Amino acid sequence: MAESLRFELSSCTHKIPDQSCITVPQEIIDKLYQHTLILQQHADTVGFSKKNAPLQYLDSYYKEHILNHLKEFLLKYSVISFFYQQLREQHILTAGEPRLVDISLAPEKDAQYIFQFTPVKKVAVRDWRYLPFKSPIRKKYKDIDKQASNFITEERAQHGHHDEITPGDWVLFEITLLNQNQKPLLKNLSESLWIQIGAEETSEPFRNLFLGKKKGEHFTSNHLCLQEYFSQNDYDYFFDIFIKEILPYHYFCLDSFKRHFRLKSDRKMHQKIVEVYSFRNDISLRRAMIEEAFLLINRTYPIDVPESVVIRQEKILREELQTNPDYTVYKLQSDFDQKVRLLAEKQVRENILIDHFALQENINIDDSDVFGYLNLTKRPRTKEFIHFLHPEIRANEEELPIPHESLKYLCIKEKTINHILYHFTK
Repeated sequence: MAESLRFELSSCTHKIPDQSCITVPQEIIDKLYQHTLILQQHADTVGFSKKNAPLQYLDSYYKEHILNHLKEFLLKYSVISFFYQQLREQHILTAGEPRLVDISLAPEKDAQYIFQFTPVKKVAVRDWRYLPFKSPIRKKYKDIDKQASNFITEERAQHGHHDEITPGDWVLFEITLLNQNQKPLLKNLSESLWIQIGAEETSEPFRNLFLGKKKGEHFTSNHLCLQEYFSQNDYDYFFDIFIKEILPYHYFCLDSFKRHFRLKSDRKMHQKIVEVYSFRNDISLRRAMIEEAFLLINRTYPIDVPESVVIRQEKILREELQTNPDYTVYKLQSDFDQKVRLLAEKQVRENILIDHFALQENINIDDSDVFGYLNLTKRPRTKEFIHFLHPEIRANEEELPIPHESLKYLCIKEKTINHILYHFTK
């Protein structure tokens, strides 16, 4: 495949790989550059009537502008997804999120995207299934069972066959850049994205684009919301959009829920639903089970967490907290900094440990796992089942697409904690 991307690992400061390079072949860069240059010709250019500005002049005057645009466009159109795919398929363990540190892109050359990450040595977690896990006890209130039963009954009643996309639905679509003849510009290069169709005013552009469409439907669009997703600059690209999957919002899929948690009966499903209705000290039974599992694993398999990664996670937490209306109140507490530090360290440690388990247990992921994960986000109550929540979903930003590969990368962690709890509670 002449136009396929390439992934290479290297060592910068560690004995094991801590840097990766995604190479985009020259063929892709040149095709995309020339296509964008022609589109620039259709825009208003000072001193020339529309479509009459010489390409040589545009190449000279707009070159840097177009190259900067292409750096951003390719990052979102293929590079990020390919990077996550390679991390997953090559079982590369990292502490914290990788960082994009450099991009080199120019005509008639391969482009390179350099990512750095903090490597983690692979550690065996032996005999974990025999650990003395003591599951927290649910409350025995009959009302809890009734609430769980009512939830199941209500969602079953809502279940129905709806073909068309409606507000609240999760939509998986494949988007392909087209040339001027409405054919794919770049061979074997497209992007798969998820979007939840929002009902708010900010979600209107994507809502109007997808509303009423059906699974399996193809359509073309140059809508501004697509241009803005891929780049800050609007070059009026045309895209082919293929609707690959629709997860309806109007009902919570109980069959998907049972598959997701390997539940073999309705009785087991009821017991599982109870986990997010039974609370003690404002913590759900589900959350308490996860916390207890991690406490046990942390004691049994202690690991060191890199200080640099903890500091970066602290920064992320502070940025998230600043969006909370009560942030100023929290910050006045004398132990605020200590709590943020401990939470950051806890989150980094959990992510490293869960990646070790995923590798050792050979946890694989497919699209159905992503469907099951997103199914849980449809209801506030079932969202409580998710421990590793995607940042875009946590931010509740319905108007932005999410790369399918980034969800798959995160779903491995979620599938692994479910795998651990499944065996702990057998």
